[in-house]
Amino acid sequence: MFKKILFIFFLSFVAATTACKGKQTELSEGKKIYEVHCAGCHGVKGDGNGPMAKYLFPKPRDLTAGIFKFRTTQGPVPADIDILQTLKVGVPGTSMPGWDVLKQQDWKNILAYVKTLSPRLAKGDAGKPIDLPEEPKNTGESVAGGKAIFGQAGCVACHGLSGKGDGPAAGSLKDVWGNPIIPRDLTKGPLKWGNAGRDIYRSLWNGVPGTPMPAYGNTYTGNQLWNLVHYLQSIQQKLPEGYDPSSPRRNLITVSEMSGLLPTDCENSAWQKAKVSPVFLKPLWFERGETEWIEVKALHNKKGIAFCLSWEDDQVNISPVASDAVALQFPIKKISEPVQLPFLGLGNAGNPVELWVWKPQSTQSFIAEGLGTQQSLSNEQPLQGNGVYKEGRWSVRITRNTAQLEPTGYLSFALWDADIPKPMGLHSFSEWMIYEMEGVPEK
Repeated sequence: MFKKILFIFFLSFVAATTACKGKQTELSEGKKIYEVHCAGCHGVKGDGNGPMAKYLFPKPRDLTAGIFKFRTTQGPVPADIDILQTLKVGVPGTSMPGWDVLKQQDWKNILAYVKTLSPRLAKGDAGKPIDLPEEPKNTGESVAGGKAIFGQAGCVACHGLSGKGDGPAAGSLKDVWGNPIIPRDLTKGPLKWGNAGRDIYRSLWNGVPGTPMPAYGNTYTGNQLWNLVHYLQSIQQKLPEGYDPSSPRRNLITVSEMSGLLPTDCENSAWQKAKVSPVFLKPLWFERGETEWIEVKALHNKKGIAFCLSWEDDQVNISPVASDAVALQFPIKKISEPVQLPFLGLGNAGNPVELWVWKPQSTQSFIAEGLGTQQSLSNEQPLQGNGVYKEGRWSVRITRNTAQLEPTGYLSFALWDADIPKPMGLHSFSEWMIYEMEGVPEK
């Protein structure tokens, strides 16, 4: 009997030791991910004071406070799935990118580490889920009811009469840390916690902790909140065709195969073969009038690659002093696992990126290992590019006829709109995305 008890104890000890080692591995690997990809904005300690924070508006969240904007729970502690949702899709209207390119184990690692930054998360348990009543039919009557509530609830003060984020109080709002913030334009782009009805409902029920956005769960009935959801959905502009802000496939760029020479402009009929990929941009420093989308087409002929990048811009700027511009960014080192990606903000020491930058005056390539380290590569594998501004829209073609890209790899995009003043050079950027070259077998 004693031997049996001893054996059971031994098994329990081994299981506990193995679990402990597994947890330590998750924390150490999660810390590595955080230090490369998150600490630049959120700070090494998670207090929101990373070296990039001074260039960002809205400011990065102080993770140590444990006050998270988005959750599906009634209490102050979000569920793990809520934290993961924010990490995966990012926060539209801010510089927080999504990281859907990571793998499942990477998510376990980063979640384990992020939870150690806040005592509330480390010790607290998530509260009960928000009660989500069945959604009634979306009708003209429900939309009208929601519009009335939009006025009664004081939404107009911040979000404005038409929901564009331009209410009379919009310029004076601050978060609980005293940082200025801005209400989201409810008519444009993906909303901060998702565009699905259930996501909007939960945001209304819970409010947005740490901001002036109040919770309405105890003020209005479930049916009234659904009416408000229907009204908000009625004023939203349609997202680009094929774009789902919650789907990992939003990060996929298809590079279609063609024969013959690559097109020399965006008017060439060869682009009809290319799939249009809408790419959502994140501002470093938000200003009204930001360009939120670029449309990307890509072609290759097994020797080189061409991109056609198109976006709306209400004012053309071609001055050498301050011009509109667009760029692509590629990791230089081969990436076998997504955690090996360089820092999104122009790479990091030992993990450089290559930039393909188009301006009306030139098309050049650079190498960088961090902010302010760009060095020209214009004499090596020269790029070709041209752009046309027509009817309020730029169309820019960038080609490299001797591109040596992997069949599948990573890239991101950046945009400069010269008529919108910024405290630093870069205006807006995309998440790391995945490109796939059709007709090229994996090596």
